Amino acid sequence: MDRHRRIGSEHPLFQEMAALTSTVRIMRRARGRKNPEDVAFGSPECDALSAEFMRDVCKAMGGDSDELNRLDL
Repeated sequence: MDRHRRIGSEHPLFQEMAALTSTVRIMRRARGRKNPEDVAFGSPECDALSAEFMRDVCKAMGGDSDELNRLDL
């Protein structure tokens, strides 16, 4: 298997990934929280929101978001 192969719309898990991230975006918005696309790309706020978003995706997948904290996100 090619480690550098990109995951595109033809990948079997692509639709699941898209549904999960869409659900996280909707839930964040319903809670009054911003999503990364709501602020200027590359800004410090965007970086912080992206890290928060990834923690929320990790939680939605049943993972431990504290594991991500060790990666300094």
